[in-house]
Amino acid sequence: MFLEGINTILQDMPEIDEIHLATEGKQVLRLLKQFEIDLIISDISMPKMDGIELLKAIKKNHSEIKIIMLSMLDNHRTVHKVIQKGAHGFVPKFTSKEELQKAVRTVLGGEQYFSDLIKQRYMESVFERKKYKNIELSPREKEVLKLLGEELTSKEISEQLFISVNTVETHRKNILLKTGAKTTTGAVKYAIESGLFDD
Repeated sequence: MFLEGINTILQDMPEIDEIHLATEGKQVLRLLKQFEIDLIISDISMPKMDGIELLKAIKKNHSEIKIIMLSMLDNHRTVHKVIQKGAHGFVPKFTSKEELQKAVRTVLGGEQYFSDLIKQRYMESVFERKKYKNIELSPREKEVLKLLGEELTSKEISEQLFISVNTVETHRKNILLKTGAKTTTGAVKYAIESGLFDD
């Protein structure tokens, strides 16, 4: 129903020649092989391939195509990730018909368009990340922290990184010391808030 609603809004725009609908990211990539597409409007939450993975694939293989993200997910971490990955526009799902059409016209005209709410969320993300700019983890510490975030045990991490359990524990203690976290959960929270897991 939401997809059909977007379709109706776009059909009211005389500058739009053709509209192709897809329900998940991989369908979009297949459409790109069949048609010349100038603009993609994508949700973030989709099955099989979400909007952020689709955005990365488009920037890598079809850099000339514009993409507007449209989603209920307007928290500042998600917004920061989408903008850093190169989206040309981002508006929340509950935006008005007029604003969506304005976003489409703006992006097709070669400019970026981010709604006021999205701009606000992006600034929140920038200020939050500034709190962590002086904290530097080594590449190995980042690897260990990512695996801790995936709930691997020290033994599992040691096997995956080919290092001893004692070395993993040393990295874990250094991570806690550098981030000021009291627990592994706190360190993982730091990683999320500082954007370490964004790639």
